[in-house]
Amino acid sequence: MTTENLHAAEDSSSPEENPWGGEDEVLRAVDGVKLAVRSARIAAPVRAEVVLVHGLGEHAGRYGHVARVLAERGLRVCAWDLRGHGRSGGARGDARDYELLVDDLARVVEHFVKAERPWFLLAHSFGGQVALRFLEKRQPECAGAVIAAPWLRLAFDPPWWKLALARAALRIWPAFAQQTGNRWERLSRDTAHLASLPDLDLVHHHISARLYFAMRAAGEAVLADAARTTRSPAIGRRASCASARAARTKRSAFIPECGTRFTMTLAASRC
Repeated sequence: MTTENLHAAEDSSSPEENPWGGEDEVLRAVDGVKLAVRSARIAAPVRAEVVLVHGLGEHAGRYGHVARVLAERGLRVCAWDLRGHGRSGGARGDARDYELLVDDLARVVEHFVKAERPWFLLAHSFGGQVALRFLEKRQPECAGAVIAAPWLRLAFDPPWWKLALARAALRIWPAFAQQTGNRWERLSRDTAHLASLPDLDLVHHHISARLYFAMRAAGEAVLADAARTTRSPAIGRRASCASARAARTKRSAFIPECGTRFTMTLAASRC
């Protein structure tokens, strides 16, 4: 797989400027879109590997503090900016085909994960949905998954006029994007922490008509296909935009008698 250096100047920056403190690369997705990938530096020996999937409107750079903590415990962490996010290619908040998001995750796993070590998924919100869809459709040989507040259903109904506009756009202009209306204070009460996260200019608040309806369909598909999954991810439920009831449904549906026992736990934070 071809890779190339991404923002080489960041590699020599201070930990405050580049909290991941590791390597930045660009992978080519199956359709040629550039995916900005970041991995954390870790001293040997490596106990396991973690692939992190961020939420809608975010980018991987916001999780540097998480990567550092895991790296200190012997976990090698990798994440990428989802297409249409951060430094990756694609229109902001858009994906022409939802399956490309699943393909992107598979691409990162293929590039990053070493066969001789166990690996885990760590995903949040929209990233949690993509991770769950990946688990269901690809049945990878991962040791476990930690899914924080997955977007399976919204906890609220968008304004009727936004939905009407999106339905009309889906027919004539699928890439048409609207403001999500998300407020970052919904993520955390610690506004100082939110303000301290790097590259705030890379955060966006857009979602296209086709991505919105694809995400709605994917969330329902995750719930419908839950019985096919052979492992039991730990799912955190606290988030103001994702439905806690849907997360509870998913968690109970994901616990078959033969489910994998997980060795990672999720410390839920208050929103």
